[in-house]
Amino acid sequence: MANFNTHLTVATIASGTCAISIVFKNIVPFDTAIVLWILGTLGGILPDIDAPISIPSRFLFTILAVLLASLFVILQLNTLFWADLIGAWLVIYACIRYGLSKFVAFFTTHRGNFHSILAAVLFGLIAVVIAHHLLHATDLLAWYAGFFLTGGYLIHLLLDELYSIDFANLRLKKSFGSAFKIASLRYPLSTILLVIASLGMFTLTPHPEQVIQQLLRIF
Repeated sequence: MANFNTHLTVATIASGTCAISIVFKNIVPFDTAIVLWILGTLGGILPDIDAPISIPSRFLFTILAVLLASLFVILQLNTLFWADLIGAWLVIYACIRYGLSKFVAFFTTHRGNFHSILAAVLFGLIAVVIAHHLLHATDLLAWYAGFFLTGGYLIHLLLDELYSIDFANLRLKKSFGSAFKIASLRYPLSTILLVIASLGMFTLTPHPEQVIQQLLRIF
């Protein structure tokens, strides 16, 4: 499979190119395009979050822990004393960086359902919901956030699948078919949970039919 640098580089270039294109079409402003570019880049390394000793896993859980802990401090800045805020920041950081990461590592298998199109769709829908309901993005921008994250995610899966093909000897490696798949039939329970979670997230998304019509007019 492709290494971390390859995933990061390709996802960065692909998402950056797409972000620049929609800026030139006056669809989003430059600062919004930067956020979309970052989401696409993160999507490009997100599938490896289920590998407990991988660089993407440590990187993503560290970033997530810092962001959520800092967000709590900002929201409670005028409510708690500074000593309480520092303590809360440390506790939240530790719970996410070490507790949540261990939880994910225990209940997931590398190249299982996290390496699937279904997972890419779920994480994209989560991005849409967070952008719209928590960050108050417009319907179109929220969906763009989801598209960029899912796009980066799919790029990761495609790269891993391409690396399972030996072009020199014209043969398929044993890992072929394990990266780019709709879902993992080896783990039916997690597949069902992903489907349920995706459907649940979809019900929270803003007016998907209207956004699809807008996108069709754009392209």
